[in-house]
Formats: sequence, structure tokens, C-alpha cells
Amino acid sequence: MIEVDRLALFLGNPYALDSGLRIFSPTVNDISLVGYQDYMIKLTLCSFDKNIILSDLFGVSSEAINEISEQDDFEILTSEEAIRNHIASSLSFFVHGEVEFDPIYQAFMLEDRVLISRKNYLEIADVIKQLNCSKAESEKLNTTSSKAKEMLKKMMMFELKQKKQDDGLDFKDILSILCAANGNGIDIFNVKNLTIYQVYEQFERLTTKDSFDRILPVWANGHLGKDDQLPEWIKKTKL
Repeated sequence: MIEVDRLALFLGNPYALDSGLRIFSPTVNDISLVGYQDYMIKLTLCSFDKNIILSDLFGVSSEAINEISEQDDFEILTSEEAIRNHIASSLSFFVHGEVEFDPIYQAFMLEDRVLISRKNYLEIADVIKQLNCSKAESEKLNTTSSKAKEMLKKMMMFELKQKKQDDGLDFKDILSILCAANGNGIDIFNVKNLTIYQVYEQFERLTTKDSFDRILPVWANGHLGKDDQLPEWIKKTKL
């Protein structure tokens, strides 16, 4: 996993590659212009996870995917022109430029420079995930066991299902909560300028502080259990 500068992301700055090319965390306005669903599709395509892309976006059967399970994701996804074009278009969204696939270099190019190739596609996909606060569901396992991989997939699906049941919030709800919170300077007129990373980072901080504010009166009145502790909100965020 690549170490991305948390301060740069907090301030809304892009991630700079060694080549000088930059990858951006999209703003709320960027996402609204393409639509949240299309944004999620672009994010999925940039994951370079052949299993998810082929099954969820292109309807390829699990039997067909199993036949290519041992082949490299980048090789499979770039072997079809239609999929290559979709990935190039999706990458363009996150780099603020026109990305094209070069069949000679076997790489996605931006400004005549290599953006993604077979050598670095996992690293770039990881950066894009971090900039978009997307959990790395497609992390590679250090095992060749098909049973282990299937078990991991089921666990992740269950975890995602539980998460959806627990919060029940969509992206618009999160933005609305940030706008309604006191003292953060975020309102309906400027929330569109926040990057997706800033949105989720601030929401994480807000929910942590909200837990503290809710428990504080209980603690102050001596009603907190002897084994319970006052939650700390001045701490490092996960993002």
C-alpha cells in the first residue's frame, strides 16, 4: 500500500506521481456533474479488479471469470478495446486530462507520458482508492486457495451489507449533516468545493465528536458505568 500524504489530502491537494502527473480527489461538484452512480462506476473501473469489473459491470458469468482467475488483471482488462476505452475515460476523470491507451506501449498515456502500465497498475489503483476513501476490497491474498478467496469475498459482502444497514446514509445525507453542523464553516453554498476525501474525513471527525458530546452530560452527572469511559475525540482519524 502506497503511503499518501494525509496533509495534502486534507488540504485538497492532488497526489503527484514521480512522472509529474497528478491524480485528484474529485470534488463534490465534480461528482454531481457526472452523477454519483457514474462516479462509482468510474471508481470501480479504476480498481483494475477484473472479477468485480467483469461480473458487476459487464455481466460476465462466474464460470467464465473462474477460467481466467489466474491471469493478470491488467492483461485481461486491456485485451478488449471496449473495456480499455471505459477505463481510459474513467481515469480521465481522476487526472483532469484525456487518457488514452497506447497498444504499442501497452499502457494508459496522459500528456505523452505513461500513467498506468502493467508494472504500476496496482499502485495507481491503490492511490485512487485512498483519494476516494474506497476500501481496498480487491486486496490480493497471499494464498492460491480458491476456498480462502471465496470465503474472503463472502466476508466482505457481509461486512458491506451490515454497514449499509447500520448507517443508512447516502452521499447527499452526509453532505447535509456536514452543512448542518456548527462551527465547521461548511454550508450549502461551499460544500460543493470539498473533495470526496475532505467530506469523509470531516464526517469521521464530526461523528467522533458527536459521540463525545452525547456522552459528556451522562458522565458529568455520574451516570456512566464504572467500566465505561468517556470517548476521546481529539485523536488521529482513520483517514
